[in-house]
Formats: sequence, structure tokens, C-alpha cells
Amino acid sequence: MTLINWEKRKNPTKQEIDEFAESKHVTPVVAELLLERDIVEDSDIEAFLHSDVTELQDPFGLHDMDKALELIDEAVESEKKIAIYGDYDADGVTSTSIMKLTLQKLGNKPIFYVPDRFKDGYGPNLDRYKELADQGIDLLITVDNGVSGTDEIKYLKDRGIKVIVTDHHDLPKELPEADAIVHPSIPGSEYVCPYLSGAGVAFKIADALLGDEALQLIDLAAIGTVADAVALKGENRVIVTEGLKQMKNNNHVGLSALLDKCKVKLSHVTEEDIGFRIAPRINALGRLENASSGVELLTTGDESFAKEIVDETEEINSRRQDLVASAFEDAQAQIQAQKENGVIVLKGNGWHQGILGIVASRTMDQENKPVLATQFDDNSGVMKGSGRSPEGFNLFTALDKHRDLFTAFGGHAQACGFSIEEDKLDELTKLLQVEPAQQDFDPKAPVVKNYDLQLNIADLSMDLIKQVQQLAPFGMGNPKPVIKLGNVSLSQMRSIGKDASHLKTQVTDEQHRIDAIGFGMYEKAASLTTNLCDVYGELGVNEWRGKKNLQLMLDDFQVSPQAQVLADLKDVYLDYRNKGLSTKILEHFDAVVFFNEAYLEAAKRFDVKTDLIMYNENCDGKNVLIYDRPHNLELFQKFIKNNKTQHTALFFHTDLASRYLKPDMIKMKTLLKYLYSHQNITMEGMDLVAKFLNMQKNDVDFYLKVFFELNFVKIVNGFVEKANASQQRELIESPTYLKRLQRNDVEKILIESSFDDLLSWMSDYDCHC
Repeated sequence: MTLINWEKRKNPTKQEIDEFAESKHVTPVVAELLLERDIVEDSDIEAFLHSDVTELQDPFGLHDMDKALELIDEAVESEKKIAIYGDYDADGVTSTSIMKLTLQKLGNKPIFYVPDRFKDGYGPNLDRYKELADQGIDLLITVDNGVSGTDEIKYLKDRGIKVIVTDHHDLPKELPEADAIVHPSIPGSEYVCPYLSGAGVAFKIADALLGDEALQLIDLAAIGTVADAVALKGENRVIVTEGLKQMKNNNHVGLSALLDKCKVKLSHVTEEDIGFRIAPRINALGRLENASSGVELLTTGDESFAKEIVDETEEINSRRQDLVASAFEDAQAQIQAQKENGVIVLKGNGWHQGILGIVASRTMDQENKPVLATQFDDNSGVMKGSGRSPEGFNLFTALDKHRDLFTAFGGHAQACGFSIEEDKLDELTKLLQVEPAQQDFDPKAPVVKNYDLQLNIADLSMDLIKQVQQLAPFGMGNPKPVIKLGNVSLSQMRSIGKDASHLKTQVTDEQHRIDAIGFGMYEKAASLTTNLCDVYGELGVNEWRGKKNLQLMLDDFQVSPQAQVLADLKDVYLDYRNKGLSTKILEHFDAVVFFNEAYLEAAKRFDVKTDLIMYNENCDGKNVLIYDRPHNLELFQKFIKNNKTQHTALFFHTDLASRYLKPDMIKMKTLLKYLYSHQNITMEGMDLVAKFLNMQKNDVDFYLKVFFELNFVKIVNGFVEKANASQQRELIESPTYLKRLQRNDVEKILIESSFDDLLSWMSDYDCHC
């Protein structure tokens, strides 16, 4: 299990948060989240919290957009044959769909081709280009790929075919000689939103061609944007925000059918639904079959046809889930055998090649190490592989050093794909083991993650969800806020799911509780030595049979230092406050400890067969019960500092039905003013004074004693009169008042506080800690 070090994303002070909230007219929660994300300028705050369609940028700001439109307009007007060449992931499928629907709206009937992951590989494929050329195409438009297809595009150009490349991937050293390259990161003409997805770039072309009508396609662009995990900043934020709104208009019957199959209501669809329900199903098509059916689904107007594709998609996605679960379980033995390796290399036993990346990713998450997942391919006679690596380890750099071992290789820092002869895989495995040290990457070091808000369970509410939701949509660059709940308990833990690996529990404190779900966390929960933890997760809503309840989606839980201290102290201290005692119970202890001699002497009159001792006698190693409470906290602090008892029961007996008087300044002033303004008041007449002022007689006696000690009043000839005090006096100069304050502190800490709060206070002084 990967260890995680949780750190606050940023630590603005309460004063900074409150001042920011007031000046920007937001709640303190929203203010804290904005400050943590460095969104502080008025214009940035407005754009972030209130993204709308008016913030879409001029599409002609993209490189070669004017050339692309000229080529498309000419091809449409001349009724030329246009082909769209896409990609097999969700971004590629939505990009292809956007381009197809755009051209259809212009009156063209384009053909499209989505590469087969297993036959064609990623990106431009010369054989497929030749087939398209043989079909007599006049214009090829690539979407979500093409910028690396120098040789392939040259082939088409040599045959007189026009080529428009639309892409967003990293640029090669040499750009292809296409007629137009629409890309947000071309040097010298970088677009205002350089992190557009492939679908985002395709949407910008639709925007340039169709104007406002292109907004009917922005929901597809939102799917590609979320699925490709590009930064949800700037225009990407607008695309997703508006795309989610557009989905509710039900313009695409295929998308509506897919949402219905996922049991997602159009009126409540979120970016999480895209990321965890829609995108995985579209991706599954390209992993196990051919993703062309995904394009058919998103572009059809036939409801019955859409339902057929959705049913097929659901079956493929279920099969993908089963294949992943089986392969990942099968991989565990190899993972355990490579526990000491810095880089894990897995050899599949009949694993489907389409799920290798997922197996590598899950293994990486589990072990926090770079992982290569491979499977022998009967068609090519080599091992096909996919790699994933955590932040801090550059997988591309590590593999690029051994490029001569591969028959094919490509990728970037955190992900790669490759082919290698089987007999060279073991050699590669050995060579890679030095890479973590060379990159100064320690796979055993804890992973650093951030949380955003530290709250109590009582702070969690539907209103809090609404406040947090103001920062949606969440995703790359704007993660959903993680909440920390400190020193809480996990209770009613049980395993759920097909493999019983998931955790359903309740997170509780002394008075409040919230349901929680932790995927893959049951084993960790079962191994806890204490259920007192720091818990991290995202707040959400669980809707069941029409009822909505708060629910925490767990990211992690850890026994916090403070929780461990409390757990250790609970092994020593027992809460006997407000419990009844008998002689038999007392005799279970080695000694009964007293702070007041009067209680000790009273106890001696009973036949108790155990030691009765004062607090300043040695109790090391004994099982003791503290009978009464001290007059001040310092005495108790000294006791727990100096006595490492085996067990200590805290009884703190006095008359628990009554409480010490908490001095009331208003009443004290009222009494003093009355005494100053009235004559002939005797001590015997104080009952009448108390009754007239609606005060308790014992309160009046206490206040009067304080007044005498501070020389506010005096007795003259049996009457209470104003004294001629020569200087101002503070109340704490009165021994009686000071003693009462000390006893109030004792009562507040030792009697009124919860047991956890009491132990937390004791932990600063106790010798067991």
C-alpha cells in the first residue's frame, strides 16, 4: 500500500480568508479555495466562478485556421470527397464526431476512419492512408492526431490530396508539410488556451465554420476535454461548463441513450459522470473492439440504432472491467515477486492487449513504482507493452536510453507504448532497475498529496456542497477539493463489492456521523490498530429511493499522531466520571487516590480493602482510581507527569449535580452598586438583598467575600458600607475569586469536557505519552 503524506494546499490565515471573503463578496469556504488556487484578481474570479459562452475565444486565433476554412469551404462547395482520420480513445472519437457533424451541417457527406489499436496503432498509418487515397478522397482532415505524420502526409501530398492536420499533442522537431496545421501550441502563434484537447480543437473549427450553431456540438467537446485530462483552465473550463448545460438539451440521441444506460439524469449530469461513466465506456470500444461504433453512436439520429450501439458498448465495457480485474489479480504474484525492484515488469498470461495500460496504471497506483505491462502478440511475434510511471520518474527518458532493444517505441514522461522481442524483455528489465536511483526517485518514499479544507463533521452540509460546487467543473488543474476530518473514528466498517475489497463505513466524532465509501480500502481499514484517524475525502450526495444523504468518498485515512496518542492513553485511562462506585469496585484497584484530605479521612471510616493515599504519594506501575477532583489543574498535571500508572480510572467525585459558580460580572456590578446606594444593610439582611436582586444567596455571599477582600466594602457598626479604597483593584487580586476561577477551570477541563478532549488536554502533560 502506497504511503501518502497529506499537506494543506496552502495555509491562508483566518484573517486573510475573512478579509478576502468580505472584499470579494464570497463565503469564507469559497474564499479559502480561491486563495489556494491563486485566483485573486476580480477578473479572474469572475471568469472562474461564472464561466459562460461569451468567454469563448476567437477561433481564428488558432494557427492556420484561415487556411483550414478556405480548404474546407472549397471542398464543400465543389462537392469534393472529404475523409476524417481520428483516434480510438474518447477524445479521438468525440473529435471525429464533431468534425463529421460539422461537415454534414455544411452539406458534405464525409467518410471517417478510426484506427484499430491492434492493427493500425496510434496516429497516422501509411497503409490506411493508401487505402483512403485509393477511395479517391480529395481532402483528409486529421483530428486528435497527425502532427507527427510527416512521411504519411507527404505520401498524400505527392498524390495531390490536400491535408488539414488538427491536433493538440506535443510537437515533433519537424512539422509535416500539411496544407494547414490547426494546433494550439505552434511556436510563434500560440493560442490563448494552449491546453485544448483534440475535441476542443475540432470544436474551434466548428465554431469558425458554423458560428453559434456550433454550440450544439460543445457537449461532445466537453466529453473529449474531460476524458483527455487536459487542464480545466481558461477556454477548457468554458467548454466543459457550457457542454454540461448543452447535454441537457438532448441534441444527440446517442449520447442521451448512453447517459440513460449509465443511469445518469440529463438534468443532473456532471463532469464526474463524464469521467467515470461516459468516457470509460467510449474508451472501452477502442480497447477491445473498434471505436468506429462510438462515432456512429454520437452522430446518429436513429434512436433504435443508438440503443443497439449502447447495449453493445455496455457489454464491451463490462467485458473490459472483467478482463482488467482478472489480469490485475493474475499480476499480484508477479508484483509480490518484484517487491525489491525499482521498476516492475509484468508478463501477461493471455491478457488482452487493450487493457495493458490499465493494468500498468493500477499496479503503479498500488506500488508507487514505474510499471511495464506486456503480452505476447501472436500476429507480430513480439511482446506488446504499455507503461505508466508516477510523478517524479520520467519513463520516456528511462526507456529511450535502450531504444535499440525495441522494435517500436513512443510515449512521454508518465506513459508509453512499445514492442519488444521476447528474449530482450528480461535484458530490459535488468537494465531498468538502476533508473530510479539515477533519477533520484525513491519508490518507497511517501507520495505527497494535498487537501484543501480542514473541517469537522458538523461543518458538512448540503450548503457546503453548494459552496464548493461554485468552483466546478473539477478536473486537471482544478481538482475537486479534498476535506480533512481530524481525529475521527471509523465505525460499522464492512466490505462491499464483487471482490469484497471496497469499504463502507461511517465517519464519526462524539456527536456527529457521515456515511463514507472507500474503493479498494477495506483491507487497509481491517488492519487498523485504532479506528481513530485523520480522514481525507470529497463530499458528495448519495441518492437512494428519493432520499438524499451526505456521503464522503474516501481518498485515504491514517492514524494521526494525535489519534495514536489518544488511543494509547485510552489503554491507560478509564472514564469513570458520573458512574456509581461501590466498595467492591474500589477494591479492584491497587490504590484510591485523593486530592482532598477531608475525602480521604471520610473514606477511612469505611472498610475498604485497598490503599487509600494522597495524590503526592508514588503510584508508578499501579492500577489506581482518582476519587475526587483537585482544587486547581496544576496539582493534577503534577500527578500525571510524575506517576506512570498501569491504569488510572478518573472518577473526580464531588457533588456532580451542582456546579461551581461562574462569576457573573453584571451581577457583581449590580450588587456593588446596590450596596453603595443603600444604607443600613446588615449581613443578616443579605437574604432580602438577594431576593430583591433576584440572585441566589450563595452567589451574594461569594460576591460579598470578594468585595471585602478587595476593600470595596467594609463593616462599620454592623452595617455594610462603601470602603475608601486608595487604589483600583483587579478581581483576581481576591484570593476567593482566584480560587473560584481555578475551580471553574478544573470543572471545565476535568468534568465538562468529553473524554477525548480530556485525554487530548492531558497528552501535553502525561508521562505515558
